[in-house]
Amino acid sequence: MSSRPFRVQVQWLPLTVVGVVVIGVSLLAAGVRSESSARWTSLMGTFRNASAPVDVQAFPGELCMRSCEDTLPRVCYFNWVLEHYHSMGPACKRCAEGVHRDCYRHGCLTADGFERGVMSINRQIPGPAIQVCKDDLIVVDMTNAMGGTATTMHWHGLHQRDTPHMDGVPFVTQCPVEFMSTFRYAFWATEPGTQFYHSHAGHHKVNGHYGAMIIREPEANDPNADLYDFDLPEHLIVASDWMHVDGEMYMPGLPNGDGILPVNVLINGRGTWQKDADSNRTDVPREVYRVRKGGRYRFRFINAASHVCPLELQIANHTLEIIASDSYNLQPITVNTLVATSGERYDFVVSADQPSDDYWIRVRAIGSCDYRKISQGAVLSYRPMSVPVDDIAFPDQGLPDFHEPLFPEVHSVNHPNTTCGVSQPDVCITDFEAYETEDGIINGTPDRQFILGFENYPMRFEDAFGVGQHEHFMNIHDDIVLQGAINNISFTYPPFSLLTQPELVTEDMFCDEDSWPERCQSSDHCTCIHRLKIPLNALIELYILDLTPEVNDLNHPFHLHGYQMYVMEMGQDRQKPITMERAQQIALWQSMQRIRMTTMPPKKDTVSVPSKGYTRVRFLADNPGFWLMHCHYEWHTAVGMVLVLQVGEPDSFVQPPSGFPTCNKYTPDVDASLFV
Repeated sequence: MSSRPFRVQVQWLPLTVVGVVVIGVSLLAAGVRSESSARWTSLMGTFRNASAPVDVQAFPGELCMRSCEDTLPRVCYFNWVLEHYHSMGPACKRCAEGVHRDCYRHGCLTADGFERGVMSINRQIPGPAIQVCKDDLIVVDMTNAMGGTATTMHWHGLHQRDTPHMDGVPFVTQCPVEFMSTFRYAFWATEPGTQFYHSHAGHHKVNGHYGAMIIREPEANDPNADLYDFDLPEHLIVASDWMHVDGEMYMPGLPNGDGILPVNVLINGRGTWQKDADSNRTDVPREVYRVRKGGRYRFRFINAASHVCPLELQIANHTLEIIASDSYNLQPITVNTLVATSGERYDFVVSADQPSDDYWIRVRAIGSCDYRKISQGAVLSYRPMSVPVDDIAFPDQGLPDFHEPLFPEVHSVNHPNTTCGVSQPDVCITDFEAYETEDGIINGTPDRQFILGFENYPMRFEDAFGVGQHEHFMNIHDDIVLQGAINNISFTYPPFSLLTQPELVTEDMFCDEDSWPERCQSSDHCTCIHRLKIPLNALIELYILDLTPEVNDLNHPFHLHGYQMYVMEMGQDRQKPITMERAQQIALWQSMQRIRMTTMPPKKDTVSVPSKGYTRVRFLADNPGFWLMHCHYEWHTAVGMVLVLQVGEPDSFVQPPSGFPTCNKYTPDVDASLFV
């Protein structure tokens, strides 16, 4: 078949007002690099009169979902309202009673059929998908209509080189967006591939604030383009874990609760739920993916989960030809089972070569969630388009039980117990090869090497609950109180934005493993603003070590904002605690045992660290600014398993636009001037 992506025809509309010119002046006046100016010039060149003001609202972002062959850059405008909302609310009318058409009503958010309060974007979970072409200008007006909250949105996978103040991290790259305030995010679609967005505030993500962001480019730039016939916008698998209460109920946690874990999984915000064997399963729609027999389809899988359980994806009777991870192309490897941790994305090709029928797509929450037997199903359907979706979305056949195998033999990517490079037929990300590399990064001598040992350590009672103590912590069950740390430092935030208010930054506000504040000198751990200061353009090597004292099936995913990392190696010794010396011994052993050798290591922005193991990564620090690095499990971020990289000095940073919001604590002197 020769069919290529999708066939959406869009015409430019010559409508003009003042919106885009304001954005353009702001982007250019902020001192962005020359490539950003070139993008703006190219964009404005698409208009008949480039000097005339342009109304961003005249260019709905939905129209940017197009073929990216021979196209010019576009403005892609989205208007979002963030609300406290509900699943299975009045908008669903009689959906819960079996009136299936009511489940598709506007404003009906079914989730898994359980009534609960949620946080929604435009009354959707996931939020609206952003599907654009490389070098488009994405503009999102985001209104926070959630009383009692402040929030931000992070664009996971975009490096924001020209607009670091749009990275969406509260008190690092911007001030949080307050209730009833509107913040305009404007940035270039620079990194092509499967990305996503999510809130970086509190537990808003687990409550529903996340969505897909797909940036396509001409197929000539995709070395795997000949492996698939269709790259359809609807073939997104956005998987997330799901609770039946607000995430905040488990922050810091409940002593008599059953751990900080989900009760279900959603696929594109849909699924069903059954409390126990004696209860009825909710009668709400599952997600449906249509294919035509003989076609080869590119699917994009996004792990938008927040908890510690990896998600495992299988499609009954079908293999998965893995072709990309975290938006970076990979030389293909075919498996039948894909495991990913929070924040990771994988692209794969599915060949519709089976008898025409409906097939289960199953997502299971594994690892620490195994005992909960959480699984969710969607439907891969060969049925013709003339068959209505609601005839497919309510299958009579039940999803196979959690432990029922879909394949006689499992061939897995990233199984938690895989020995990378050695296990057959299972593979790790380090067993994949990229199509290109940067020799100076892969084989160069690092300018800086950092050893980052992370853990969730038990807090002393007096540190957590003593008079005057207000340390963050999580109470996973009973009296177990934990705090996250990297190199014995638990991260806390400043009261202002580090990147955009540099005049308030002082050296003594930061700490690292060699410099602790006086109040921590007698402690074995410290809560402070953990910063790694890195020279601009330095070659950086990180050893990320899991110092957890016991082995379990919990692999921590670490996400680095503003960069991609070459994943050089990873490994574990399930018998001994990890150290730098032990990591190097494992690396040597694996190099001697490896079945697969590569000189083309893959790139990722979110990398999983094996339980009680290590991962070694490299990157060139050529993107100045303050960039967060953190465990992508939401509760671990909340309790301090975070640090911030300062790359370069403030005079090398891209300056924020004029009038960019500021924030700080307000503690004036109490004197006569206070009452004038």
